[in-house]
Amino acid sequence: MKSEIETTGQLHILRKNQSFSIMLISVLFLTIGSKLYEIILPLMMYELSHSSVIMANMRTAELLPNFFFAILIGVIVDRVDQKRWVIWMIGLQALLLLLFVLLYKMNTQAMYAYYVLGFLLMTLNYGYFNAQVSLVKRIVPSPQLTMANARLSLTETLVSILGPALSGLVLMLPDTSDGIVLTAICYGLCLLLFSQLTLPHQTDSRPRSSFWQEIKEGWLIFCANRSLWMLTGFVIFVNCTSCVVSMTTIYYAKDVLQLSSAMLALALSASGIGGLAAGLLTSKWRSRFGLGKVYGCSVLTYALAYLLLSFSASSLFLFVVALLAIGFATSLHTITVYAFRQEQTPADVMGRIAGITGTLFRFGMPLAMYASGYLIEWYGGSVIFVASAIWNAVIGVVLLKTHLWKVA
Repeated sequence: MKSEIETTGQLHILRKNQSFSIMLISVLFLTIGSKLYEIILPLMMYELSHSSVIMANMRTAELLPNFFFAILIGVIVDRVDQKRWVIWMIGLQALLLLLFVLLYKMNTQAMYAYYVLGFLLMTLNYGYFNAQVSLVKRIVPSPQLTMANARLSLTETLVSILGPALSGLVLMLPDTSDGIVLTAICYGLCLLLFSQLTLPHQTDSRPRSSFWQEIKEGWLIFCANRSLWMLTGFVIFVNCTSCVVSMTTIYYAKDVLQLSSAMLALALSASGIGGLAAGLLTSKWRSRFGLGKVYGCSVLTYALAYLLLSFSASSLFLFVVALLAIGFATSLHTITVYAFRQEQTPADVMGRIAGITGTLFRFGMPLAMYASGYLIEWYGGSVIFVASAIWNAVIGVVLLKTHLWKVA
C-alpha cells in the first residue's frame, strides 16, 4: 500500500513537470518520424536496386556511427549547451532527410550517396539520443527517473502498435519517398517543441581538460562503478540474442510461416502491445520487487519468448504470443537499464557514460548478426531461437547469483 501511494505521488509530480511534458511530446513526434523512416527506407532501397546486398549495406552504414563516435559524442554532449545541441541534431536530420528525397526523386543510382546520408543521419540521431538521456537526468529528479523512462518507453511503444497503420499510410502515398517528407515534418515539429524547453541552471566550475582526458575520466568513473559495469556486461550478452532474433523473426515469418507483408505487420504489432503493458507495470513492479528483480524478469521472459518461437513453425498463435512476450521483455529491459544508468551516473558525466555504455551495449551485435546468417542458412531459424532461449536462461540464472538481483 505504501509503495502504491509513493508511486501515485511521484506520478503526480512528474505530470506537473512542464519540461518533461515537452520532451515527452517531442519524443512522440520523433518516434513517429523514425518509424516512418524505418518502414520507408528498405522500400526505397529495394525500388532503386532490387538487391538484398544493397539493403544490407545501407543497414550497415547506419550501424557504424555508434562504434566510431558514441564515446566522442558523449564527451561533446557533456561540454555543450545540450538544448542547443538537440535543436541542431534534429534540424540537421530534417535537412538531410529532404536531401535524401531529392536524390531519390532525381533517380540517383549512386548508392554511396545514400550510404553517406544514412551514416550521417544515424550519427546525428545518436547525437540527439545521447543528449536526450542527459536532459532527462537534468529535468527529472532521481526518484522519478524510472517512471519518466517508463513514460518515454510507453510513448515509443504506442507508436510501435500503430506500425501496421503507418505501413498502410506509406503504401497509400503517391510516391514512396513522400513518407520521408513526413518524417522531416515530424522532426521539424519536434525542433519547435524543444526550442520551448526550459532547463534548470547547471553550474560546473571544474576546469575543462582535453577530449582524451575527459574520455579517460568517464572510463574511470564507469570502471569504478561495479554495479554499472556488471549490468553493462549482462546487457551486452542479452543484446546479442535480441538483435539476432529480431532479424531471424522476419525471415522465419516470411520463409516458414509464409506470412504476407500485411499479416507480418499485424503480427509484429503484438510486440508493441506487450511493450505497452510493460511500460504501464514497470514502475509499480520496481516499487514492489526492486529494479534488479524486474531486470531479471526481462531476461527470463526473453528466454521463454524465444523458446515459444522455436515451437511456432505450425502455429501463428504461438508466434504472436512469442512476439507479445518479446515486446514485454524489451520494454522492461530498456526501462530498467536506462533508469539504473541514470541513477548511477552524476549529471556532469552523463553524456560520457551514455556514450561508453552505448558502445559496449552493442559490442557483440555485429559478430552475432554475421554468424547468425550462416547458422540460419545451414540449420534454419529454429536453431537460433533455441540457442537464444538457452543463452538468456543461463544469463538469468547467473544474474540471480549476483548482487544486481537485490538492487532496489
